[in-house]
Amino acid sequence: MTKSKEIVTTTNGTSQVKYPLVCSYRLFLACLAFFGFFLCYAQRNGLSVSIVCMVDPAVDNTTSTHSNDFGSNQEEIPESCHKHTIERSRSPNQVLLWPKRTRGFILGSFYWGYALTQIISSVIVNSLGPRRFLAILIFISSISTVLLPIFSKFHPSFVVVLRILAGAAQGGIWPSIFRFWSTWAPASERTTLLSFQSSGPSMGTIISLIIGGFFCTFTLNDRIPFFFRYGWAYFLYLLGGLGIIWSICWFFFASDTPVTNKHMSANEKEYIRTCKADEKIQDTKTKTPWGPMLRSQGFWCILVSMFFCDFGLYAVWTVVPEYMNEVLLFSIEENGLLSALPHIASFIVVLSTGGLADFIIKKKYLTRVNARKLFHGIGTLAPAICLLLISFLDCQRRYLAVGLLVIGIAFNGLMLSGGYIVNVGDFSGVHSGVVFGICNTISSIGGFCAPYLTSIITKNKTTAQWKIAFTLYSASFLISAIAFSLLALGETEPWARDNIHDEHNKNDPDAAEELMEIDSKNPKV
Repeated sequence: MTKSKEIVTTTNGTSQVKYPLVCSYRLFLACLAFFGFFLCYAQRNGLSVSIVCMVDPAVDNTTSTHSNDFGSNQEEIPESCHKHTIERSRSPNQVLLWPKRTRGFILGSFYWGYALTQIISSVIVNSLGPRRFLAILIFISSISTVLLPIFSKFHPSFVVVLRILAGAAQGGIWPSIFRFWSTWAPASERTTLLSFQSSGPSMGTIISLIIGGFFCTFTLNDRIPFFFRYGWAYFLYLLGGLGIIWSICWFFFASDTPVTNKHMSANEKEYIRTCKADEKIQDTKTKTPWGPMLRSQGFWCILVSMFFCDFGLYAVWTVVPEYMNEVLLFSIEENGLLSALPHIASFIVVLSTGGLADFIIKKKYLTRVNARKLFHGIGTLAPAICLLLISFLDCQRRYLAVGLLVIGIAFNGLMLSGGYIVNVGDFSGVHSGVVFGICNTISSIGGFCAPYLTSIITKNKTTAQWKIAFTLYSASFLISAIAFSLLALGETEPWARDNIHDEHNKNDPDAAEELMEIDSKNPKV
């Protein structure tokens, strides 16, 4: 598809080809990245849904030494809520005998692998390039998902190994995509492109919660082999199969840099090249400046903000279905849809506000750094307030609790569309993958710590214990908001630039002024 060449004169007197984002090849790659992240998060959360209809619920009664756990909170349940405690019959899909501790072990094992590969992936991607490396990672994750129903029949240890492998593969997707956009996304479009792709995880979670429940409703004839008999197996086969197809498509259509891409127009290549030249970022083969990077204010801002924000998010993602079951007393059928509502709201917010931060910066309503602080502040303070309010509710106001959860997670979408997620690329240039990899490694501790702490706090499943848990999540979001507002930087730091003194970014005239402020804080690097 060709476009007419439009020449614009920049503020420094040079001419530049302007190539709109609409119908561009870079937008096509953003759509492709969206589906990749969509599938990754569907694979990640798919087992969380499927495991409910895979395991015979009677196994907990025969293996637990505390068979009266549910009864421990019966006295707290108001009389008006007793109608919600009707016992459900066992589904034909529920055939595996994995007790609760084993299930928790399996679900948490994903994050063991996820935490192990963040840093090493951010280094490997600089050698292999984001095109090949991202295709390989999602291919491995997809193969692990396809094999899971097959090995689930034998022993849960095989499932644990497959989940660790899937987690290890997905541990490299964020460093890879940040490395990819560091050479593809012009500064004026960075928020739009990244936020569109970043809405994929929300949609993937939505699909895994809703569609996964649908696959749990059917079972085929007993004469059919175990691997093809149950609906949950087909759900996992579908997610894995689509991931394999995506890997092939990404390898064919993507490229490490716009210059090496065989499918896009020369005009668009020239536009991106000129934009990236104005940003003065370092060459893609530049060695990582470990010392200056680890000492920089921007790095520590992302580390602290990401750790506490992700701790709250991991907690909400993993314990909401349990909270809806134990405190709000929703049935399994209601649980899937209601658990998906917050993610649907977040997806809508991320998608609809993706270009808002870029618009605010372009119109000079706010500088880039202040726009990031605004979006991150709303995206973390809103869930902090809503989770604190939820802690005071019980089953008598259960739909109000769901409403507050939807509102809180919806506004958290602003953090994805204009907060720390996008800010990583603002200050670290081609080193954004390394920065994100290190920070995400540490923040992924919440992936297995948050559910474990919740299980300790809520061991008796009482409303009072859940109040403590939700207060902890609220405080975590609050700390993230405070840290980001105090430490965030809006432009490329000296250690990630070619020449800070020649900076002139036509897409953001405020860039030079902000860079001078950064330079004054880092006179020698």
